[in-house]
Amino acid sequence: MEIVEQKLLSPNEVMEKIEEAYIKKQKLSVVRLGDGEALTLAQSIVMPFSEIQKREFLPYAGLQVPNLKARDELLEAIKKADIVGVAMNELEDFTPLLNKCFHAHKIDVEEMTLTNACINYFLLENDMLKNFLLKNPNIRVLLVGNATPYLLPIFNRVNIKVAGLIKPVKGVKDWQRVTQLAGKYRFDIALVSAGIAAVMICEEIAKKTNKIAIDFGHATNLIGIRKYL
Repeated sequence: MEIVEQKLLSPNEVMEKIEEAYIKKQKLSVVRLGDGEALTLAQSIVMPFSEIQKREFLPYAGLQVPNLKARDELLEAIKKADIVGVAMNELEDFTPLLNKCFHAHKIDVEEMTLTNACINYFLLENDMLKNFLLKNPNIRVLLVGNATPYLLPIFNRVNIKVAGLIKPVKGVKDWQRVTQLAGKYRFDIALVSAGIAAVMICEEIAKKTNKIAIDFGHATNLIGIRKYL
């Protein structure tokens, strides 16, 4: 079955699951799949390396092609993730490629809990994430990723507790080191902005710590620009 035929959780429904996980102290990983993740999954099984290497943004997203180890690790993280954000974009490298990869890797979307891959941005709209963090003043937030230091003064200004900051994240080869570091912190929710590696990091952090981990992506950069906090 195709991605577009599946029901996607709304931002409100995702936020409800985040709040429930926090109250019940349960694991919750929210990951997102866009073109970088689709191309990672596509290596050798859907597309040849030579074609994927033409996408010049991939090193920025943390992937040097070929890397079949990263493909397989990403695949396992997707299968285990609690909520998977999927691209809803008909450009070739987004939803169409993701559908091909799911079929090739025998991923059954009917067994997954899906939302839109832009969930990181949607959680900022209508102050959903802000209200959750501010109404629970004891929440400790772990920031993971190269851009997350940008959030420190913003969170401090509104009295959101930052449990720690992990940077740098050096691409998909670095995710295991990062998750080991995360285990040294006491936190309730991790916001991870780390390109393709964020999928593996979020799932592993959530599993090992029984906490919430959200693949936050470029939403990190928007928080201050658009005055979300």
